[in-house]
Amino acid sequence: MCGAAFGAADTLVMKPAYGKEARTVIDILNQNHFSKILLNDSLASVILDKYIEALDPGKTYFLKSDINSFAKYRTTLDDMARREDVSPAFDIFKLYCKRFKERQQYVMDTLIGRKYEFTKEEYYETDRKGAPWCESRKDINSLWETIIKSQVLGDILISKPDSTIIKNLKSRYKYLDKTLSKINGEDVFGIYMNAITESYDPHTNYLTPSAANRFNESMSLSLEGIGAQLQMDGENVKVLAVISGGPADKSKKLFSSDLIIGVGQNETGEMVNVQGWRLDDVVKVIKG
Repeated sequence: MCGAAFGAADTLVMKPAYGKEARTVIDILNQNHFSKILLNDSLASVILDKYIEALDPGKTYFLKSDINSFAKYRTTLDDMARREDVSPAFDIFKLYCKRFKERQQYVMDTLIGRKYEFTKEEYYETDRKGAPWCESRKDINSLWETIIKSQVLGDILISKPDSTIIKNLKSRYKYLDKTLSKINGEDVFGIYMNAITESYDPHTNYLTPSAANRFNESMSLSLEGIGAQLQMDGENVKVLAVISGGPADKSKKLFSSDLIIGVGQNETGEMVNVQGWRLDDVVKVIKG
């Protein structure tokens, strides 16, 4: 977990084996990948961007000054990887943890439970890939006010009472906090290695042993449990395909490309907001 930022024991251990593994994977990619791309300064810059995007795809945690501080890695990641040094991945991730906790505290202490007014026209772009990074704490606070306000409005539009809205928001952000706290050094290394492999080709992936087990389990659950193939799409679970003849197909309520944002049990069961949840956790709730 992000122990250094949280004040708990630091489990983000950067094992020597990670550097050796990175060097081995890079050698294999350089020698055997069909793209014939070689790891150099240009590719190092792409890797950095992909790693940052993997951590903060919505540009809602890092500040522009943070991104600027990572610039030193744009032409050095390749050389460091050859030296079996993956420390940039851990340094960047630890700062991400710090920013995450700052946002969590602001959301929980200030934004959740606030009375929002919806009397003027406002706009929130959910796809922020092309958006600039926030310059200051004031800017990112304003962004998060808009995010929470948008989520509150979504619940109001489906006639949820204020108490339920507050409960759902608290539950959602506590879940995100819990999810991040479970991330260990192997997970960080896996995210970084995927940034490397996907820089050669978007369909070239790397799975740590633990990630491979979770992937196989979640795919088995999603296919056999509900009759639908699911995948993560940002912070939502997306229906990739509905298996003909399966429970999802027979229900006629789940279709390809649907986003699963809430799950309820039976017709009268309470709807649980699952935005931001891991795929395997969503599948478990769906199965009941």
